[in-house]
Amino acid sequence: MRTLPFTGSGAIANLGNDYAGIVWQSGVADAVAIVVDLGADVDLDTIGLFGIAGTLLSSASLRVSLATAAQGPAMNGSNVTTGTGTGNFWQPFTQALYAGSSMPVLGGGRSLWQKPAGGPPLFRYVNINVFGMGATNYVQMSRVAIGKRIQLDRNFVFGGAFGVRDLGNFDLSPRGVLIRRRSVKLRTAGVSFPHIHRDEVEAQVTPLLERLGNTEVVMLVTEPDAHAQRQNRMYLGPMVGDLSAVWAKADGFEWRCNLVSLF
Repeated sequence: MRTLPFTGSGAIANLGNDYAGIVWQSGVADAVAIVVDLGADVDLDTIGLFGIAGTLLSSASLRVSLATAAQGPAMNGSNVTTGTGTGNFWQPFTQALYAGSSMPVLGGGRSLWQKPAGGPPLFRYVNINVFGMGATNYVQMSRVAIGKRIQLDRNFVFGGAFGVRDLGNFDLSPRGVLIRRRSVKLRTAGVSFPHIHRDEVEAQVTPLLERLGNTEVVMLVTEPDAHAQRQNRMYLGPMVGDLSAVWAKADGFEWRCNLVSLF
């Protein structure tokens, strides 16, 4: 998924940059709300939260409310099932902040929200509400990724590569003394899609590669269903290596996506 740019008041703007060390932190409260502006009504169906930390309870919940440009950012009208009407907003469901109990070793907590089928297509304002944190607790986040996911007709094949890039190094002095430079370790992922239709390459894959190149971030979720390990199946970072899809047969392309996750 390509992440969409957005704006927000104060430190909320930190949630739109790609620097893991620059974060947004709430005050002490049982519930907090983050409202971001996408600039115009856009098609979105997926939200990823990265680098979640703080003292919040593991049982905390997530609720996402959406509104169009005409409805406005306040979301103080009615929650309507159609998502239409000035002053109204759309709030489809509430879910657990985390899909399971297995917290990541690297990068902090992660949470995934997916819009249910049949909902209104276009929104400008996104209200991310975390509640049930505990009255004396706070939450911290590094990145919010919002966009419309690419879900190809045929999934990636088994044999994906998942590992770590260690940015540190070690060496040995002429006397055999260990010279070690510890640094950050970043997760890596590599998946192969060997059976992509030609129209999918032209309409989805190629535009993604042309927009992002090797410098912008993409969100990869290998298995989006709720699972105790789903947090470990979420990645956000730049693609590395060759950015191309090989035309292998008349209606068949192969695309290999490799990335380094920043969070």
